[in-house]
Amino acid sequence: MVGKILLIGLGELGFHILQELAHRPTVGKIIAADINPEAEGKVNNAIYTAAHLGLYPDIEFHRIDLFDVKGTAEILREEKPSVICNATVLQSWWVYHLLPEKTVSRLNEAGIGPQLPFHLTLTYKLMQAIKQSGIESRVVNCSYPDVVNPVLDKIGLAPTCGGGNMDLIIPGIKQLVSRETGIPMRNITVFMFGHHGLLSSFLAAPFLVKIYAYDKDVSDQFPQDKIRKALQPYVRYLMGAWATAPPNEDIAASFTRNLLAIHFNTFELCHAQGPRGLPGGYPVRLSYGKGAEVILPEGVTLEEAIRVNEECGRVGDGIDEIKSDGTVVFTEKAVKIYREVLGYECKELKIEESEERAKELRALFKKLLDKYK
Repeated sequence: MVGKILLIGLGELGFHILQELAHRPTVGKIIAADINPEAEGKVNNAIYTAAHLGLYPDIEFHRIDLFDVKGTAEILREEKPSVICNATVLQSWWVYHLLPEKTVSRLNEAGIGPQLPFHLTLTYKLMQAIKQSGIESRVVNCSYPDVVNPVLDKIGLAPTCGGGNMDLIIPGIKQLVSRETGIPMRNITVFMFGHHGLLSSFLAAPFLVKIYAYDKDVSDQFPQDKIRKALQPYVRYLMGAWATAPPNEDIAASFTRNLLAIHFNTFELCHAQGPRGLPGGYPVRLSYGKGAEVILPEGVTLEEAIRVNEECGRVGDGIDEIKSDGTVVFTEKAVKIYREVLGYECKELKIEESEERAKELRALFKKLLDKYK
């Protein structure tokens, strides 16, 4: 075990991650943090829930305001967490699903890319605070790591890795293979490369996958069209219309696994988004010492994996390019849709403009949501 875990952001996803951690008796010290002091009630809920199961986790609550970079750095210096999980966001991805179905469908065509300011702003401030603090810590970023991590990598502030997103369909692939071959899911190994745009596009965007049953390569038995057909119903469930926050248990499980693999230095094979500042998702081995090491199965090069991820992000999420200074260029299609639906005009997003753009975009969403109340 390596040091303390700091979990920042106790919204729907962060709360589920906290519950997962509270039920792991070997984890050690957990610091749960949020800007809202009332979130301490969620921390107590996690402690009391664990107590009903005979577990007594060491969890304490801290108020952290990531907009205060200096204050955050001071807390980090004081606590010295070895692993930080960032579950903050300025507006959750599913909020626009509260709009009429026709409008939601139109925004889905653009992908989630134009909402990048909601995810980038606080992660950027956290990474600045970590740098100011001078501590050595690994960071699992839950906030759109497919794009946020490579953007911040351009300025030397990349989190260690993410999770979720593409990883959510890998158990479905294992289940498909298990049902057809009779081999238990635990003995199926999947090496997959794909961006969040794979979900946004309902699996229409490009991806790469290699599948092994025991040690035998069975990829040819499960072509991409077969995988798409089998898993589209689940992806439509994940990305469907939600009147309130959607279920986050599977997303939380993915991030928690990656967080604990680093915390316990396990070197286990996982899947992670944005490892080492790369765009999209990759199979990785995770450890505290080495962070996220990309694992390439036979026949797949890193260059090919990056290319597929970039194209997947372009098709599914409207991310045309990430420039060398971290500026994100959006596709003409995505820009046009957000202009027509929200009156939001943003062809390129510079890192330092993210906070103001987030305020602008949030106000436009609120205006549109109020229209249909």
